Amino acid sequence: MRFDNKVVVITGGGGGMGIEFCAAFAREGARVVLVDAFEQSVKKAAASLKQMGHDVSVVVLDVADEKAVSAAFDRIAAEHSGIDVLVGGAGIRPVGDVLEQSLADFEDCMRVNVTGIFVCSRNAARHMLKKGSGAIVNIASVNGVRAVTGMAAYCASKAAVISLTQTMAAEWAPHGIRVNAILPAQVETPMIAEQVGDERRRREERIPLGRYGKPAEIANAACFLASDDASFITGHPLALDGGYLAFGFRPAVTPG
Repeated sequence: MRFDNKVVVITGGGGGMGIEFCAAFAREGARVVLVDAFEQSVKKAAASLKQMGHDVSVVVLDVADEKAVSAAFDRIAAEHSGIDVLVGGAGIRPVGDVLEQSLADFEDCMRVNVTGIFVCSRNAARHMLKKGSGAIVNIASVNGVRAVTGMAAYCASKAAVISLTQTMAAEWAPHGIRVNAILPAQVETPMIAEQVGDERRRREERIPLGRYGKPAEIANAACFLASDDASFITGHPLALDGGYLAFGFRPAVTPG
């Protein structure tokens, strides 16, 4: 029970990996606050977790709306006597080549994926400063360090998340606040549901372990980085990628 009575705020808690994050922290005793812009999905996720006996509440808001986030985090801190952990999991992944992608799509991606991290992190940190401790785990991507065609906005946004994470870690370390990032490769979530057939096989062949990651594997890593088990880790981009960044392809194996 590494998070017994700890207050854990999870953005993007209504879908994809967010639900796994919520369940993982709740199982370890956390009082979890699910934050998401999509009311129906986040309430459905919360209802499921409550049926399991977990302490869960819901906040519906736009993570890039400074005033809304500030008011919501103030309310959360007041109701729960502070904020101990923030998981920045809200994100979108528009697809489009540089020459074809609309400026609106590009700016929307940067707004959710980068501005959302900036706004939520600093509002959480203001409450963590009062306690002199806290942990923030931001969800970036291997595509923040390894480009892929057709996803310019997403790659740029995740590179920004990594850089922003390291800057926040440096600034807030003297105050007892640790900030790290997780860099998943392909993970079995609705966001990559369109990757089937040859497209999926092509992507799997780039991963030495030969498969996509599981949401629970990413959630377990988030719990580790947010816990006292990682008390000397800050400013670190942790790749959960089945070896993708180390090799960039699945090495051939010769029997015998």
